[in-house]
Amino acid sequence: MDFPLRLETEKKTVMICEDEPDILKLYGLALKPKYNVILVNSGEECIKRFIEERKRGNKIHLLLVDYKIGDMSGDLIAREIKDYSETKIILITAYNLDDSVLKELKESDCIAKFIKKPIHLSSLIELVAHTLNQIETVSNIG
Repeated sequence: MDFPLRLETEKKTVMICEDEPDILKLYGLALKPKYNVILVNSGEECIKRFIEERKRGNKIHLLLVDYKIGDMSGDLIAREIKDYSETKIILITAYNLDDSVLKELKESDCIAKFIKKPIHLSSLIELVAHTLNQIETVSNIG
C-alpha cells in the first residue's frame, strides 16, 4: 500500500537530483538534519516526483540538480520544472559550461545559483541555507 509522503511543516523541502549514488546519498545526509530531503537519481524521476509532490500539496522549496544526468541534462530539467513552479534551482556540474548558457539560465530565472564540483559539504549547506533565506525574505516582504 502506498501512503502519501508526510513532510514536516516546519522544515523546508529540498529535492536532490544526482545520478551518482554515493554523491546523492552524501548530499542527502548533509542536508537531512535541517531539511526534508527527497532523493532522485534521474531527470525523468525528478520531474515526475516533483509533479507528484505538488499534486499532494507538498511544496519543494529548492531543487539541487546535477547538470550531467544520464537521461537528460540539468538545464532541461530546470526549464521543465520552471514550467510548473517558482521553485529555486541550484545547478551543479563538474563540467565547464559556456558562460552564455549560464547567463541565459539565470536571466530566464531557470536557475538561482550555479556551483562547480568538487563541492565541500560545508559550502553546499551554506549555499542551500542562503538560497532558502532569500526565498523567505522575499516571501515576508511580498
